[in-house]
Amino acid sequence: MEKKKHEAFQYFKKRCGLTTEKIVHELWNMLGDLQRSYDNLEDEWKTKPVKFLELMILDGCLIMHILLEDTYLPRFNNVDVQRDMLLLENQLPMMLLDKLYSILKGREKKVKSLVWESSNLPAYAKEKLMKKNYSHLLDMYRAELQYHDGNKQKLLHHIHLGIIFSDLEMGHEIQLATRFHKAGIKLKKGCNLRDVNFDENKGVLSLPFIEMNANIESGYLNTMVFEKLSGIKNKVGSYVIFMGNLLEKNEVDSFYQLARGKLLDMSGRYPYIYNSLNEHCKRPWRIWWTTLKDVNFQNPWTIISTLSASIGFVLLILQTLYGVYGYYLPRRS
Repeated sequence: MEKKKHEAFQYFKKRCGLTTEKIVHELWNMLGDLQRSYDNLEDEWKTKPVKFLELMILDGCLIMHILLEDTYLPRFNNVDVQRDMLLLENQLPMMLLDKLYSILKGREKKVKSLVWESSNLPAYAKEKLMKKNYSHLLDMYRAELQYHDGNKQKLLHHIHLGIIFSDLEMGHEIQLATRFHKAGIKLKKGCNLRDVNFDENKGVLSLPFIEMNANIESGYLNTMVFEKLSGIKNKVGSYVIFMGNLLEKNEVDSFYQLARGKLLDMSGRYPYIYNSLNEHCKRPWRIWWTTLKDVNFQNPWTIISTLSASIGFVLLILQTLYGVYGYYLPRRS
């Protein structure tokens, strides 16, 4: 990987037409801000600023190469490399990536525009995503989870973060626990985390479509850690805990493993949705009615048999009532 980093840097220099000294000079003024972006930075990186800046430049050029999908260098098909881009300890300050992108384009540019302007996200989603400032790529990944359209993956631009980290390995769709079916709860496939909802009147639970692949667990886990350490709203963490509580352990082990921990809790609308689901499942008449439908209304023959039995039962009651009426109240001659 060190060799690949140097190759990416050499191509970066060639593409922007600058020498190593010029690139270092462009980034030197932000050295202090870059160092302050890391908590508990080791003394080695403080006392040797040139070495620290070299690390930033090499890693930054490699990420720019992946985001730009340059064809002049070999494509990184290794799943582990792209998964590592979401590890919290591997994050590079967004100010560094923005600066490298600006150097490459010759004018001020933002990495978020590189990722989202050319994507097929809805206009309202682009507008909201582009307004916010982000700390690093993991922060962008977290924001995108709320708008990523899981039903239209093939329409999204291929440098889109959601595709880089989710289109690598296809898996299986999540199956809900059987107890929801017994309570008459129906599923509606949504697109993203904003679609999670439960309609109590119709008994419909909306959940986003998720492809379970090698990157989901790593991406969600690092996003949850980022939310916890940064003190921001645990939107992704709440969703993972919500799913971990709804699913059986042997159904989707990733959510079960991620949802463990006493320091984790749900916030926002998730506790209300979860409690509403539990209350819905506790009503016995819903389970009785669902069981009746499953047993007697699955095919035309059972429907005909059930209707025939019901009609016969009604006629039997009417016959009995008529007989009792005739016995106690005989007709007058």
